[in-house]
Amino acid sequence: VERARHRVSESSCGLCGIENLAQAIRPLPPVKATPRATDGAVFAALATLRAHQPLNRATGAVHAAARVAADGRLVAVREDVGRHNAFDKLIGAMLRAGADWDGGFALLSSRCSYELVEKAALAQCPQLVTISAPTSLAIARARDCGLKLTVLARPDAMLEVEA
Repeated sequence: VERARHRVSESSCGLCGIENLAQAIRPLPPVKATPRATDGAVFAALATLRAHQPLNRATGAVHAAARVAADGRLVAVREDVGRHNAFDKLIGAMLRAGADWDGGFALLSSRCSYELVEKAALAQCPQLVTISAPTSLAIARARDCGLKLTVLARPDAMLEVEA
């Protein structure tokens, strides 16, 4: 006799089940690291990111998170179908290696949500660069903790969000 098992499982971004946004927002530590990258460094990193994305080349469906040196050189890149997972992998690799941002920045091939800003702040990343637009909450959270936010980063333009 075959036996069927039925289970209920829940998964969410952390917002489901809360009554208001204030319950999800926690205080962030101030970002103490100082960004040293120039606009030229951001453009240099953007120009080389695709060359460091083998999974995305094969599938066209994977995000990247890169640790970029202040001069624009890609130091480490992690990929995942989820933009949050890619950034988690990068931060985890940095922790295992005992590495810090050293005046560089994080480059993400995604939009900029408040959760990514929070991850950057908790990792003491001095600058977060994303290729797509930020949410208004992401901007507010970056301002709250002093994170330099660069968004809509393209080969020929980018937008600095005022702190």
